[in-house]
Amino acid sequence: MKNWKKISLLTTVILLGLLFSIMYIFNISVSKPSFDIEFSPERVEREVNFEYKENKPKNIIIFIADGMGFSHLSLALQTQQLENTVSVWHQFDVKGWHDTRSYYGPLTDSEASATAMATGTSTNFGHIGIDKDQKPLQNVLELASHWQYNTGIVTDSYVWDGTPAAFSAHIRNEDDARSILKQIAASEIDLIFGELEDVGEDDVPEESESLDILRKRFLILDKSLEIPANDSFLKPIAAIFKEDEIQDMNSSPNLLTLTETALTYMSSQDKPFVLLLESEEMDAASHENDSKRVLNGLKSIQETLALVLNFSKTNGETLVLFTADHETGGIAAVADFDTYPNLQIKWSTKDHTAAVVPLFAKGPGSGYFSNVHRNWEIGYYLKKLISQDAFLTDEVEN
Repeated sequence: MKNWKKISLLTTVILLGLLFSIMYIFNISVSKPSFDIEFSPERVEREVNFEYKENKPKNIIIFIADGMGFSHLSLALQTQQLENTVSVWHQFDVKGWHDTRSYYGPLTDSEASATAMATGTSTNFGHIGIDKDQKPLQNVLELASHWQYNTGIVTDSYVWDGTPAAFSAHIRNEDDARSILKQIAASEIDLIFGELEDVGEDDVPEESESLDILRKRFLILDKSLEIPANDSFLKPIAAIFKEDEIQDMNSSPNLLTLTETALTYMSSQDKPFVLLLESEEMDAASHENDSKRVLNGLKSIQETLALVLNFSKTNGETLVLFTADHETGGIAAVADFDTYPNLQIKWSTKDHTAAVVPLFAKGPGSGYFSNVHRNWEIGYYLKKLISQDAFLTDEVEN
């Protein structure tokens, strides 16, 4: 063998040895995807007749954990429970799942899935409050306002993000923050808590302009979240924070404190209410494969969920619905038997997956969510629980 061939072979062997050593040291795994797995769309039909077989809820709390799948739930159940206490996840009357697919195919994004859950109609990627043909759809909060409910949105993300926007706006461009903020200000929503993000970039107005837009409808609370005791207490309220100011239980504010304030306000109005809660921590953490942030976010979700479930139990007239818009990260809880029973997290992607996600319900009306198959059916049933007179789509393909 010629010298240059020997050198090339030796160099290749050394480089491969270094590569495998680095992969071993840093626990890097390589997965090879399969190809050409055919997507098989299924038809789902819903009977037009809808009869109340149990008490109708006075209030509805919809809790969407963006990006949270069953593996995230497994981590919560197996790593964050106190001894001799019942997990919040076991307190639900109904425990099931739903398929998050968009109208277009097996995957989805927050805009499409949240729109399906908010309106009862399946739609395409990037469509906020509109159908696949870009026609506006009435969302749950709009319908509730029509029937004299108070309505509100609490998110640990920015207020014009995909999930809250699906319950407050109708637009094709999810990056047009200015338009979404103006639609929120022109809506009948009574409460909105969340962040601003990327202020001053592209179609995102500066902080001062964003607040001026929202002031057209809302009284802006300060960081204390103290609600005025005078007549302005009856006005719609907003609490707006800087980017990433709301994260986990170590941040101030956090999702728990925001939800406490929202429930205080809603309960004071002497009207039924529909409240949307969103935690985006699972999605943000999973896109970055940030295991520590996942665990911190799960604690925030559980603490907030405990508050909400206790409110439902004490109130006796409140339906709590918990679900996700999609799964992100394709995580798995695994174990190294040298350190067993401690768990480890492994990731398969930094993107959304086609996995089904949890759907839990507790309180009056929870039984209607025991046989849900698709995300759009959630919106269908929510609308029916608010008003039997609503005109709804009863069948969707894909």
